[in-house]
Amino acid sequence: MLGLLRTTLALMVVTFHLLIELSPLGTYSVFGFYLISGYLMTLIMHDNYGYTRSGRLAFAANRLLRLYPSYWLAALGSAALIIGIGPATVLRYHDSLFLPQSLKDYLSNASMLFPAWLPNSVDPRLVPPAWALTVELFFYVAIGLGISKHPRRIKVWLLLSVAYVIGTYLLEAPLRQRYAPIAAGSLPFAVGSALYFLAKEPRVYQLYVRSRLRARHLFMALLANCLLWTVLTVTHPGLYLEIGFYLNIGICALLVYSLVKGDKIAAIPAAADKVIGDFAYPVYLWHWQAGLAVSYLLYGEAFHELSGRGAIVFLSTLLVVAVLSLMTIYLVDIPIQRLRTRIRAMNRPAGRDMPRRLR
Repeated sequence: MLGLLRTTLALMVVTFHLLIELSPLGTYSVFGFYLISGYLMTLIMHDNYGYTRSGRLAFAANRLLRLYPSYWLAALGSAALIIGIGPATVLRYHDSLFLPQSLKDYLSNASMLFPAWLPNSVDPRLVPPAWALTVELFFYVAIGLGISKHPRRIKVWLLLSVAYVIGTYLLEAPLRQRYAPIAAGSLPFAVGSALYFLAKEPRVYQLYVRSRLRARHLFMALLANCLLWTVLTVTHPGLYLEIGFYLNIGICALLVYSLVKGDKIAAIPAAADKVIGDFAYPVYLWHWQAGLAVSYLLYGEAFHELSGRGAIVFLSTLLVVAVLSLMTIYLVDIPIQRLRTRIRAMNRPAGRDMPRRLR
C-alpha cells in the first residue's frame, strides 16, 4: 500500500543528492520517510508484537535484521570504492566519504549511530544518508517502549514536538535545527503514529470520504508542493519557504491515511506495490556509491552536478542503483525475510492473524 510512495521519496532523495541540490527535494522526502515509519512502527507494535517483554525483543530483533545487513553491505561497497578509486578523489565527491580513522568512527559506522545533536555533522559516514537512520533508530526504540501505545501519549508527544519547532523559531535557529536533530524528527514520527489511531475512527473516515480527496490527487499535490517550493528556493529565497516544509507533512499525512484506508496512487496490484517498495531502502543506501562509480567510469572523475554530463551520470546511476538494489534484495533481504517472518509468527499477540509483510 505504501511501496510506490516510499520508492518515490527515495528517488527524490537521489535527485537532490546527485543532480538538483535544492533542499525541498531532500528535506521533504526524509520527513515523509519519518512519517511513514511512525505509522508502520506503531502499527506493527500493536498488531504484530504487542507490548510484552518478548514482543518488544522480537520487534527489536526484526528491526535490526531489516536495517543492518543491507546497510553493512552498502558500507562495505563504499569502503571498496574508496580503496579502489583513491581517498582524495572520493573525498572531493562527498566530504563524509572516507575510511574510519578511530575506534569511535568504526563503531559509529558499524552501528549507524552518529552521536551528535546534528547527526549529519558526524564524519566519516560510509553511507552518507545513514545519519537519518540514527533518527529512525531512536524513535524505533521510543515506539517499542510505548511512546505511541495510547492516543493520550501521542497527544503529549505531538505537543512536545510542536513546542520544539516553535522554540527553534523563537530562538531564530536555522532550518537545520528543524530538520537534522533527533528532536526535529519527532514531529513527523508523532504525526505518523497518530495516524494509526485516526485510521480506526469512523468519523475521521467519513470526513475523508466527504472531502473527495483521493490518493492520486494527494500524491500529485505532494509532488507539486515539492516542485513549487524547490523553484521558490531559487527565485524567492527566505524564511517563509519553510511553509512548504510543513505543508509537506500535512499532505503526506493525508496521503498515508488515504493509502492505509485502501485507496491507491495508481491502479497496480498490491503485490506490485510491494515489489516497488522493496527498492526504497537499497536505493537510499546505494545511490551515492553508484553515482561515484558511474561518474568515475564515464568521465575519469568523481562528481555530481546539474549539467549535461551531470544528467548523463544521473540517468546512468539510476540503472546502476536499480541493479545494486536487486542484488541487495535477492542476496540479503529475501533470505533474511524468512527469519524475520518466523520471529513475527512466534511473537504476534494471541488471537490475531499476522498481517503480510509491511516493510
